Amino acid sequence: ARGEIRAWFTLPGRERATLEVVDVAGRRVERREVGGLGAGIHVVTLGSERALRPGLYFLRLAQGGRVLNARVVVIR
Repeated sequence: ARGEIRAWFTLPGRERATLEVVDVAGRRVERREVGGLGAGIHVVTLGSERALRPGLYFLRLAQGGRVLNARVVVIR
């Protein structure tokens, strides 16, 4: 990614869901409530308000007790 992250994900339903960006030190850099998007495939851009610095980040999608994790590297 270059400064911002585009995250593609699928939600099974409309219940509360959050998408977080966490840096390697464990600090939450950004958090979005995404459950209102409803069931289906979605794309969310993260880091557009405050450009993410180059480095390794972790994405965490949580909904209904289920958590999915992914790694992403931001370059210049």
